[in-house]
Amino acid sequence: MDCLPVSPPIKPDADVPPRRRVLVQGLGMALGCSGTIVPAAPSLLRVRHALSQLQNAGVTYELAVLQLLLDKTLASHGPYQLEAAELTTQARAFLQLREGELDLISAMTSREREAHALPVRVCLYRGLLGVRLPIALRDRVPELDAVRRLSQARVLRLAQVQDWPDAQVLIANGWNIERIAKFNLFPEMLRRRRIDLFALGALEVFPIIDAMPDLRVLSEWLIAYPSAFYFFVSPQKPELAKRLEAGWHRALADGSFAALFDQRLGEQFKRARLSERRWLLLHNPLLSEQTPLNDRSLWHPLVGQRLLQAGAASD
Repeated sequence: MDCLPVSPPIKPDADVPPRRRVLVQGLGMALGCSGTIVPAAPSLLRVRHALSQLQNAGVTYELAVLQLLLDKTLASHGPYQLEAAELTTQARAFLQLREGELDLISAMTSREREAHALPVRVCLYRGLLGVRLPIALRDRVPELDAVRRLSQARVLRLAQVQDWPDAQVLIANGWNIERIAKFNLFPEMLRRRRIDLFALGALEVFPIIDAMPDLRVLSEWLIAYPSAFYFFVSPQKPELAKRLEAGWHRALADGSFAALFDQRLGEQFKRARLSERRWLLLHNPLLSEQTPLNDRSLWHPLVGQRLLQAGAASD
């Protein structure tokens, strides 16, 4: 009889805790003529990851991008196995990456982070996480939406998580920043009026704030600075970094990354109404010289027009 290839992907079990969840892709299995199943590709790349937005249920955008890049390189690099670790702080995740306890994480870049891990220099969010939308108490929206100038905004009390590079960027630009230890502290700080604002990326803010009816996203202005959100790879896994670079090249060239971006994030982008807002532009002193700011194909067109072209902070 003919020998038929069988290659079903093994799906993660939703009931398995994150630390134990495993996703195997590309394990091409061949049914031999004798009826026995033998592996067609014995070499397997194991990827232990802690993606920043990985939740216990479902496949998130960042995981979908990772799978896209690895799938694009199946023929050239072979099968892979994904193992999801529990989420932790960004500082702890970078330490685990450096020590080889993790192979891959996703995070906003900085010179310091690039010194301790291998950045794959294509921004997953096309620069739009550096476009930050302010969040306020619902009853303070008219007052805070009336801000017109950067000098007015900088005196407001704005909280940011202490190990996010965003906090350092805002401080470097003269903002009145309240550092907080954990992300989930900001709603109560707004309610107690210990801060005036919190800010999140344009593509992540609405699903979070929709669940908090006493909070609102301001509609008239935003904060923007050049930024890049990368996959970072352990220095002990350079072969993974090279494979992801090859995957990015193919996914950008054939349009599959753009299609995934629009499918997963297009509605959030439309809802943010970025082109209708006042942009308060800041500089980002944390970016390394290797950041590919001049390659406009890597950035959203609005980021290129409004932010990268401006080149400096404005008031």
